[in-house]
Amino acid sequence: MEAIAALNASAGQAIPSILPPTFKLFGPLLLKNKDAIKAIRSKEISYSPNPRQKADLFPSITSLDSSPIIIFLHGGGLIRGDKNTPNMPENLVYANVGAFFASRGFTALVMNYRRVDSDGPGCQKGEGAVFPSGGEDVGAALAWVEKEFGGKGKRDVFLMGNSAGGVHASTFILAPAFEEQRKALVEGKGGVVLKGLINVAVPTHFKRAQEDRTEVLRSYYGDKKDVDEKCVYGLLEAVKGKKRQDIGVPKCLALLGEFDPEDEIGEPMNDFVSLWKSTFGEGIDFEKIEGHNHISPPMALMSGDKKGEKWGDDVVSWMKKQV
Repeated sequence: MEAIAALNASAGQAIPSILPPTFKLFGPLLLKNKDAIKAIRSKEISYSPNPRQKADLFPSITSLDSSPIIIFLHGGGLIRGDKNTPNMPENLVYANVGAFFASRGFTALVMNYRRVDSDGPGCQKGEGAVFPSGGEDVGAALAWVEKEFGGKGKRDVFLMGNSAGGVHASTFILAPAFEEQRKALVEGKGGVVLKGLINVAVPTHFKRAQEDRTEVLRSYYGDKKDVDEKCVYGLLEAVKGKKRQDIGVPKCLALLGEFDPEDEIGEPMNDFVSLWKSTFGEGIDFEKIEGHNHISPPMALMSGDKKGEKWGDDVVSWMKKQV
């Protein structure tokens, strides 16, 4: 992880500046450990009809019939990203994330979700995502999990969203449109129990977002008032005065990288945690991920860098405390 600290010193924390070099740093490490990553054989499933609504399922190395389940959503600024990142060789990212949690006794679902249409530099073709499509995709994936695993005894399930993926996971957790489904999941009515949300470096509001994000935010949310009200922070503001359990909101673990950019990630995450505490009074833990920038946490899993992987093991410990 010394290389990440050196990159921070030389390139700063702006996401476009550190994205390519972070991929370049972890590519050789993941290739060196590809046999361990690929030893856990995944299968692709469709959780809903849209061609984009697919996920890779990684079976737990312990027991697929009783293991807790973690659903992971990648980042990508609402317009990029894929469960099989083309920037990395042999589909190792985000297979490494699924393999990491599967190797620690969890059944892992690494899912795609619909993206905003954009013609910006380096953008992939979107699927016309418009709020609350991210929350809808999460809800559909949870419905698939409930149908697939709900008849085999109670199964605990966790949502983990990284960056924009956390926006969508949090939208499901907080938006009123999903309250009925959330409450049923938290109560375990369908055989799976929603136990927690893990937010990894999530832009919970966009008060200091870079100007080049304006058009994407407008496309997804609407005008500035819509952005303020529908972002994760705005959704949390809207439930002020309600009890967490009454609206089906599970516990949350919020994680922030040591070298995350303060304007787009650090300040929003700190504001989110403070608002959660003032809204619900409890149910959230907040940890700093030492040595990591905005891109590196998922890349470090199964890389062989024990310091880099520590955050993942800490997440496993947190989840086990909730079950």
